[in-house]
Amino acid sequence: MIRLTRREFTLGLGATVMVPLLGSCSEPRPPSAQSVVVVGAGMAGLAAARRLTDAGVAVTVLEARSRIGGRTWTDTSLGVPVDLGAAWLHGTDGNPLMALADEIGARTVETDFENAVVFADGTPVAPAVVEAALGGWPKIMDEIYDAAGDAGPTETVADALASRVDLDDPLMQWCVASTIEAEYAAGPAELSLRWFGSEGQLGGPDVILPGGYVQLVDHLARGLKVTLNADVTRIAYGDTGVRVDTSQGVFEGDRVIVTVPLGVLKADVIAFDPPLPGAKRQAIQRLGFGLLDKVVLSFDESFWPTDRDMIGISGRDQPVSDLVNGLRFTDSPLLVGLRGGANARVREAQSDEETVGQVLATLRAPQPTGALVTRWAADPFARGSYSFLAVGSSPDDQRALAEPVGDQLGFAGEATHESSPPPCTAPT
Repeated sequence: MIRLTRREFTLGLGATVMVPLLGSCSEPRPPSAQSVVVVGAGMAGLAAARRLTDAGVAVTVLEARSRIGGRTWTDTSLGVPVDLGAAWLHGTDGNPLMALADEIGARTVETDFENAVVFADGTPVAPAVVEAALGGWPKIMDEIYDAAGDAGPTETVADALASRVDLDDPLMQWCVASTIEAEYAAGPAELSLRWFGSEGQLGGPDVILPGGYVQLVDHLARGLKVTLNADVTRIAYGDTGVRVDTSQGVFEGDRVIVTVPLGVLKADVIAFDPPLPGAKRQAIQRLGFGLLDKVVLSFDESFWPTDRDMIGISGRDQPVSDLVNGLRFTDSPLLVGLRGGANARVREAQSDEETVGQVLATLRAPQPTGALVTRWAADPFARGSYSFLAVGSSPDDQRALAEPVGDQLGFAGEATHESSPPPCTAPT
């Protein structure tokens, strides 16, 4: 079976964050002279606040939601913890999130994305048929990666696929939806060929947290001063410090770190005074922000191969491209469906009932005992799932987004990282 490695949907090595406003690693500023406002209580914001607080800095965290965690969201309404946002730690070697999980004794379970079965019309496709259709996929991907080095700024991954694969084949359609659209949260026509695959990977297996990401979130947030329901509308910054206007009033400090998702920055709902530099505004515009939604279904008993980690769905524009076998990390028979890119955006307009009905029809499944459907694009405090290098963008844009503006305004989060944490970072 082809390898189905998942993109880093831990949202940018979230527990590692550069804090440039504290100065360089070799010349730290005195903590006692600082007060910092952190905008956003997702993993990046909490990690920044945790590190600063532990260094003796006075920190206030502002979160627009009524909960902390941002694009991590552990739901227990189906009787077991299910992560509706970030779920995996992709690569355990040198992963600061793995160190954080070990620190609190959080259990992890490996997910083998190669251990998959493909369904068509509600029944498994014979492995030999899948192999015949997709056995050449690794070689095709190698060719595309090789072509990336000579690609121009307007070339797309779709351009590279067009001459190499039969996109009328339902199994190939699933393969592209699974390994590209669900991986990058964007379609091949949106992805820059020049920078395709440039993000790199950590070594070690992909692991999931049976207890949910909430364990990491709560550990980072312990003792922090967090104001919820504080929707930020304006950030003024200058030599005299910073002023942050929110729905919960005005907060002031010496410096501010903005960790909101790229989708929020793209929506331009936070006014910056003075306006952000042109290079940063252009980077925000050029970088892509994708979508990966989930459809979670619980059942009285399983009707799928319980020894497989993943179930793929053959064909184009299916209600989900893949389903994760929940029995592999919980004691409950549940499936976690994934859908990415344009397919997910279109389907966010559907009702829960319509979405669930389509998945059940595709699987020829019985009625579930419970269901959950995410809509991250419709969420005003996310507006999508995670960033990607869109056509016309480059790692230079990620670096530009990461750059502080003067000594008062900094940025952190998954969209500011090219592949791995920059220097001067720490897990907590």
